[in-house]
Amino acid sequence: MIQKNRDRGIPTFANINLLGECNAACYFCIGKDLAIELKGKNQLDTHFSRWKNFIEFLDMCKKKGVENLYFTGQTADGLQYKYLGRAVTFLQGLGFKVGVRTNGFLAEEKMPIIQGMQGGVGYSIHSLSPETNFKIMGSYIQPDWDTVIPQSGKNVRISIVLGKYNIGEFFDLVEYISKFNNVRYIQVRRISTDTRLDELSEDIKIYEEFYEEFQQAYPKYGDFYLAQQHRLFDKEVNFWRTIETSANSLNYFTDGTISDEYFIVEGYLKNMEKSL
Repeated sequence: MIQKNRDRGIPTFANINLLGECNAACYFCIGKDLAIELKGKNQLDTHFSRWKNFIEFLDMCKKKGVENLYFTGQTADGLQYKYLGRAVTFLQGLGFKVGVRTNGFLAEEKMPIIQGMQGGVGYSIHSLSPETNFKIMGSYIQPDWDTVIPQSGKNVRISIVLGKYNIGEFFDLVEYISKFNNVRYIQVRRISTDTRLDELSEDIKIYEEFYEEFQQAYPKYGDFYLAQQHRLFDKEVNFWRTIETSANSLNYFTDGTISDEYFIVEGYLKNMEKSL
C-alpha cells in the first residue's frame, strides 16, 4: 500500500522536533509510532542553550548549506515551546530562516513571534466542524482562522491531513482556505506511519481512492518534490504522501537525537542511542 522513496536529493530544510505534552491529541500523530521511546521526554520548558547536541546540529546545518529551520512537534506543537521567541531571534541572528508548523491553537497568543519568522508558518486545518475536529484532534476548540491567517504574513502554508473523518468536507474546506490571499498553497497530506499500518490503513485507502477520482476531474499541472500539483478554487493544492516524496531534511529532536534522514521514525530509532 505504501512504499518509501529512498531516492532523495540534498537536504533543503531541517526540523526541530519538540518533545513534550501536546495541546492536541491527533489520532494519526507520527509521535505515536515512537510512543515507548518518547514516553516522558519533555523539553518544552528547557532553554535551547541546554538542549543536548543542539549546537552540533546547527553546525551540521551550516556545513550542509541548510538555511531553513522549522519548529515542529514530534509529541508537542511547534508553538508550545516556552522560549520560542528567544530561539527564533538567536537562530535568525545566525543566518537561519526560521518557521513553524503548528495546529494554531496558540497562534493568537504567539502572533508577534510568528510575524517575526522569516521562514513563515504552516497551519494544520483538518476541519471547520467542532465535532469533526474532536474526532481528529481530540478538541472541539478551534482557532479563529479568520483572524489568525490574515495576520500571519505573506508566507503561509496550510496542511490538511485527509482521512475517514474529514473526507466529506474536503471541497468546502479548500474553498474556505482559498479565500486567504496570503496562503501560498494547500498541502493535502496522506497519513504516514511506520508501526501502525493496521490501525491507519483505512485512512490511507480512503485517501488514495479519493485522489483517483479527484485527479480525473482536476488533472495535475506539475510536480513538487514528486507531490502532484493541482488547481482548485484558484489555489495550488498539492497531494503530499510524505514517505513517497523526494524532499529531504535533517532532523533534531530536543532530547539530543540528531538524524540526517528525512524519515522521522527510522532516523530517531537509528540515532537515539548516540544521544544518551
